[in-house]
Amino acid sequence: MTTTQYGKSMYFEQPYAAPQPQLALRPPNRMNLRRNSTLRYFLICMGSLCCLLIIGTVISLFVYFFFRYRNNISSLLSYPEFVCSQRPCGCPNYNYGQSSTLRIVGGKDVLPFTYPWLVTIVDQYGIDPFCAGFIISYNTILTAAHCLIGRNPKQLQILARIHDLRQFNGERYDIEKWYIHPEYTFNVSMQLNDIAIVKINRVFSYDLRPCCLPSVRSSMYPEPKTAAVASGWGKLASKPNSRSSPILQHVVMPIVDENNRKCRQSLVDSNRQLCAGYDKLSIDTCSGDSGSPLLVVEYSNKKQGHFVATGIVSYGNKQCDASVSSGVYTRVGFYLPWIERILSNVQ
Repeated sequence: MTTTQYGKSMYFEQPYAAPQPQLALRPPNRMNLRRNSTLRYFLICMGSLCCLLIIGTVISLFVYFFFRYRNNISSLLSYPEFVCSQRPCGCPNYNYGQSSTLRIVGGKDVLPFTYPWLVTIVDQYGIDPFCAGFIISYNTILTAAHCLIGRNPKQLQILARIHDLRQFNGERYDIEKWYIHPEYTFNVSMQLNDIAIVKINRVFSYDLRPCCLPSVRSSMYPEPKTAAVASGWGKLASKPNSRSSPILQHVVMPIVDENNRKCRQSLVDSNRQLCAGYDKLSIDTCSGDSGSPLLVVEYSNKKQGHFVATGIVSYGNKQCDASVSSGVYTRVGFYLPWIERILSNVQ
């Protein structure tokens, strides 16, 4: 460049930059490439594995809950619809058809004398039942063993032809003897072999028909979801001060699969006991209903059938709520040989 100083022209050499040396190109490092490829492959494998685990977990949970709840029913079942075949036992006085029934705990009244085999057990000359039972022959009833433990047969009576306890005009029967199952066991949470036969000192009236016992083919554990009818004069609520129902109540409940969690936590032996109750409805038998029958229909064809006592009300949770844990019933079919042996000795 040039500039003028004191009238003279001067020239300054513009400094120039030294040429930058060019970097030599290095060949790619094969070790780094291999390491990067391995890392990518590892990440892809781990991502795929995580996806498979998540999918597997979702599928497993779906299958678990499906099989867990596949035998649960959360809506009220209809009363069994059938025409009672001509039999000396198991025929109710009325067929309810499609009439819906509510729960025993706060439930719906039964039409008078629907179940001619149903009786109550009371203190002598009293009318407040502490248990129920059902007629199985002209002079015997079946009930729960725990109803009789620690009591004197001479101080109890059987009331029959009973509907409204406030207007009792039925029949009283004195007890001659009873037979508690010899293997009956009890603790605070369960009862096993909870069954007893009571013999009265005379014959029941001719119109007090017995309930049928299960046949060989119906003595197996009932199919889950089978409609079963329970009845009784037990408490209307589980609260300590709640009263028993003065009028007979009944309810239709489903049989619960013996492998159901709510059944397994209460059941001791599925050969000798069965479960019934709704999974999500607060419906159950309660204190005072013990000894009454759990009825299912044994069909002779698609339309005709009769009631059989597949179970006996035994025990349940303190809330009287089968949605907490299933109600437990003594399986009558298991005890048929014992029942027949006792009956042959008392006739």
